[in-house]
Amino acid sequence: MQQFSILFHFGLKCRSKDFFVLFYNIVFPLVMILALGYLTSPSYGTAFLSYHYYTIVIIPFSALTGISTVSYAAQDEKVFRTAYRYLAAPINKHEIVLSKFASSAIVLSFCNYSTLLIAMVMFGFHFNFYILLVILLLTSETIAVTGIGLYLGLSWKNLDALRNYLNVPIVVFGFLGGVFFPVHSSQPVLNALITLSPFTWINRGIASCLYDNQTDTIIIVSGALLVCGMVMVLLTICCFKKEVFLT
Repeated sequence: MQQFSILFHFGLKCRSKDFFVLFYNIVFPLVMILALGYLTSPSYGTAFLSYHYYTIVIIPFSALTGISTVSYAAQDEKVFRTAYRYLAAPINKHEIVLSKFASSAIVLSFCNYSTLLIAMVMFGFHFNFYILLVILLLTSETIAVTGIGLYLGLSWKNLDALRNYLNVPIVVFGFLGGVFFPVHSSQPVLNALITLSPFTWINRGIASCLYDNQTDTIIIVSGALLVCGMVMVLLTICCFKKEVFLT
């Protein structure tokens, strides 16, 4: 437990001071909301602003891009050249994985909450008591993102190649899920691809919760993301070996 505490606080300190993490999870999504909201503002009315739409879709999209951040955090030992210390130290592999998971999930969640709060204040977007369900969804997504990012970061040797491979499906899923603009199609194949995008269900869950007073979708999606994250963490613990820091 003592080793976990030390590693957790070290990871928390590194992530909270990482400019890349703070910029791409707070500043970047706010800039995207402002830019896309301004460009598409004539297409929306006065009751539901374009800024409201992009607040709903951009924050979950930016949260998913945190996979790249976590995959790099998984390889801190290579960056700081402390791999041999980890091999020699009496630290269990589950303490290493769980400390990375907890520190990354906390910092990314803080970034998502901060972005949501700033957007609510800037654009006068009121979630009322549904804010708790939105926070639950973002927390569950962060857990899933952290679990997937850890697994990929500890299983891939070339992080630059991993980043390039990750960007493609994230952007494609974002496009199909209506992150950049609403997407609808009666074409069966395209409609099936839209349905497969996780953003379709995340955005649908938030929208149905806020505007239709239906909470089933957002609760189901949150549960699915939470299970996904837990499964990926367990898989990472089972497959992880400290020797990976040397490769």
